[in-house]
Amino acid sequence: MVINVEGIIYKTQSYKENSRLLFIYTNEGKRTLLAQGSQKLNNNNRILAQYLNLITFDDNKKSFQSLKNAKLILEYTNIKNDFEKTKITGVALEIIDKTITEDEDHLSIYNELKLMLESETTTESVLSFALKILKYIGFGLYLSPDGRKIKGVSTISGGLVYENDGTPIDLDAKEAVILLKLYVMPYNELEQLTEKSINKIKEFVRNYYRYHLQTELKNL
Repeated sequence: MVINVEGIIYKTQSYKENSRLLFIYTNEGKRTLLAQGSQKLNNNNRILAQYLNLITFDDNKKSFQSLKNAKLILEYTNIKNDFEKTKITGVALEIIDKTITEDEDHLSIYNELKLMLESETTTESVLSFALKILKYIGFGLYLSPDGRKIKGVSTISGGLVYENDGTPIDLDAKEAVILLKLYVMPYNELEQLTEKSINKIKEFVRNYYRYHLQTELKNL
């Protein structure tokens, strides 16, 4: 059965002389589409078949298929027109590419991705996305305090560390509060962070993915 669905192009790859492979994430999972001739200047799908586009297309549920009846819905020009925003947004798409498997809760993850792309605080929202996704793929953080005085957060334990606990911390108590807000707050309610705080959270996310998922986030 073929139905028309929407999806976000999280990666593209040249294919043969004039075509392109589109790696698309939908609310039912990943699809790889062959966009025939889309690298030709006069091809109808040349603009549509680009990285970080929201499109609709005919889906036959197969992991690999040809691009058919496609329409461009949104180009996210507010992101693409800013190099730094494009670069940090690439982290979220890299996470989709490297960590999302066939058996995930795709509807929830897809909705998180769309909400993140629609937010105004791009860097903070991408970091929030990177943290929120962990719970969907089985590597969620443990950030609910139990009443004891918090010393910080540990990458290795994946949660809070309390006073008189010898576990090394990667974020101190104040940074733990920032991490918690990014982990639980809606994207449209996130506060703008200082450069120092952003760098600390980036380091934590990078190390967490490396340690727990054996995944190197090259765009971070």
